[in-house]
Amino acid sequence: MGEIIKLTAVLVIVSMIAGLATAVANSKTKDRIAAQQLHIQRAAVEAVFPEGVEIEEREGDGTLPYKYWSASKDGELLGYAFKISAQGYAGDIVFMISSDLDGMILGMTILEHTETPGLGSRMTEIASNKYIWYPVSDSEKAKPWFTEQFQNLCSFKPIGVDRTSGEWHKLDAAARARLRQRNAVTAITGSTITTAAVTRSIEQKAGVYVTALKERYETR
Repeated sequence: MGEIIKLTAVLVIVSMIAGLATAVANSKTKDRIAAQQLHIQRAAVEAVFPEGVEIEEREGDGTLPYKYWSASKDGELLGYAFKISAQGYAGDIVFMISSDLDGMILGMTILEHTETPGLGSRMTEIASNKYIWYPVSDSEKAKPWFTEQFQNLCSFKPIGVDRTSGEWHKLDAAARARLRQRNAVTAITGSTITTAAVTRSIEQKAGVYVTALKERYETR
């Protein structure tokens, strides 16, 4: 009995020390983590808007996103950015997207996902001209090809998914223009579920958000 009591006491003491150490570590790192998260979020917002705009963070309610950002230039409102979450193949896909007042997508960037490596995870892939199967120019290296193809599509209309033309980064300018005319994107090879999840989420949420934001802005 005495050995059991001693063992229990030791386990209690170890647990208390571990808990205290965790609490101290959390208190020292939480501010740094929060600051890093804000930095990542700010960088994502800036990435989906054109350069040289004035960005303002706003709080939403009701039909509006709980947090969104407006972009203005020379006092003229250009559009809004907000986060959208989609149910992908392996879990939630969270992305930042921006739109002008007519529902045209200005930019998009993936924030979080748990999609399958080598398949759905390729939504963040940056094509490289180092390989013959990724024939892109140097100017296209900076942004993932999957999100880049959504630029200038209309969030007020259904977004088509082309499964036959090949991936967007392999297409020439004429083929890309035809896709935009159809308000369509190409699917990630072997991962149409991921592609469809993103397009469906944009159709269901982005246009609604932009309409609600326009109404709030125009009634002020």
